[in-house]
Amino acid sequence: MKLILKEYLSSLKERGDLDKALLPNLLSAMGLQVLKTPMIGTRQDGVDIAAVGRLPDDDQKYLYLLCVKAGDVGRTDWDAGPQSVRPELQEILDVYIGSRIAKEHQSLPVKICLCMGGELKETVEGNWAGFTRRNATDEVHFELWNGDRLAGFMEKSLLARELLDEAARRHFQKALAMVNEPEACYEYTRSLLGVILPSEDLKDKERLLRLRQAYICIHAICAWAIEAKSLDVVYRISELGLLFCWDTMREQPIKKKPTKHQVALTEILDQYVRLYLMMSELYFDRVLYPHAETLHALTVSVKSREAVDANLAMFELLGRAATRAIWTDLFGKALSEGNADFARSLNEQTTKMLDMLVAMINNNPTLGSPFKDDHMIEAALVMYLAQQTSSGRRFMPWFHSMAENTSFALLANASYPTCFRDYNDLLAHPASSEPEYRDEACVGSVLYPYLFVWLQYGADQNSIEEFSSRLSQRIPECTHQAWFPDEETDQKIWRGNTYHGICVTDLSPARGHAEIAESLNLAIKECDAILEMTAIKRGLVPLLLAACRHYRLPVPPTLWMPPQGASKAAEPK
Repeated sequence: MKLILKEYLSSLKERGDLDKALLPNLLSAMGLQVLKTPMIGTRQDGVDIAAVGRLPDDDQKYLYLLCVKAGDVGRTDWDAGPQSVRPELQEILDVYIGSRIAKEHQSLPVKICLCMGGELKETVEGNWAGFTRRNATDEVHFELWNGDRLAGFMEKSLLARELLDEAARRHFQKALAMVNEPEACYEYTRSLLGVILPSEDLKDKERLLRLRQAYICIHAICAWAIEAKSLDVVYRISELGLLFCWDTMREQPIKKKPTKHQVALTEILDQYVRLYLMMSELYFDRVLYPHAETLHALTVSVKSREAVDANLAMFELLGRAATRAIWTDLFGKALSEGNADFARSLNEQTTKMLDMLVAMINNNPTLGSPFKDDHMIEAALVMYLAQQTSSGRRFMPWFHSMAENTSFALLANASYPTCFRDYNDLLAHPASSEPEYRDEACVGSVLYPYLFVWLQYGADQNSIEEFSSRLSQRIPECTHQAWFPDEETDQKIWRGNTYHGICVTDLSPARGHAEIAESLNLAIKECDAILEMTAIKRGLVPLLLAACRHYRLPVPPTLWMPPQGASKAAEPK
């Protein structure tokens, strides 16, 4: 957080940003009374901002006189003209202190602060030390407020709100106010990100500035949510921020020798990913880890009499846990040579999460009977993780159980998977045993084709045939299908627009595995827009998977279809 604040401060311009918009508000929030701010066209006598008061580390009340500079201060900034640092400091001593201090403040000791968004370069550290030593007295003191110290002030004062324009500030304040209402807080945060990170193209400096502002805001909201113990907010908005961050920077070209701007963007993305990993670990440490190995504990913790509430909550938790493990698995492998200790820690987290997923599935039977057809997303995330970690054998019994339970639920007319998404519809489901209702409730399915494909690995032939027969008997009109990204997906998916992609139909299990596999493999070959998506090209598959789960889009078969030619009897390890 502090690093982002420092970089943000170093990017601010002196006039209008640092000395007018940020610093006066920062000083006020720190408890000082601001007496003077810079005016265009008037003589400053070296002082950009004057304030009076006592900071927490002060032993008494002081008159603060700030000389503000943008960015770093080097040799050319020290004494190369009338607007340089040394002439302005000398002018404060010669003119301002002698003639400009109000009578009521003349008895106060003075602190002259050289304030900058960046750092005092090594080439002028001696000049600063010599100047302050010669001119310091019992009544006149000198302090250096560089970017690091200002970042500390901002961090302590929670001043992210002072970095925002009016439209963004309203959304930010509402998000902070609603941290105890997860859905409302999420929507306000999403609106906030939409304002700070607009979809239109930005100039390089503007893009970096806005990404840092958004990060500061998300971090602040997370801090408030943690204080309020609203852990759902912590997870959702840290993941949302990561998706918006990627959309803002994804079109930047990749070069063998990255520019300074590209390096800065990479560092920003790293901060967003670290924030997500940190917030998600906090979430799971309190929500999942203590209870996963206790029978029914997580299900009971939902605190609802309705079975649908427990089912929805458990699949949501399952998908979040699988997504985080996919991230840690990716980075654990990528960093195995560059940072062995960190990679080892990530691999341990992946192994721990795999154990938690198995325990969660075994101890919460509701996970064997998905109520929604789009719970295919969670199943696909778990299996993708299993494929990447060679642990498919641990999850195949669960897949077989889901196939048996969902198809039997159709026969029993009891909470079979439906494409309904409205909560009231889910609460009433199944509202009728009539075929017409089933046709409406199961007008389309991405879950059944997915389960049917994976039934070929480890399930006996009788179970496969029984599954297919039940579907043909009870939902003969259902459109069994799969979803693929198209050319517009990369432009739309990261901000939650779901009107894109290609739907491949006619995947009914009644056609048999060979024909379905042939159709899917042909579609994978023909619908190759996914391979041109920026996240896929840069090896960040978890970003696409996170977006699919976050915005409820099916996971494309490109990421879950077993390799062509694999033996039907071969069970994944």
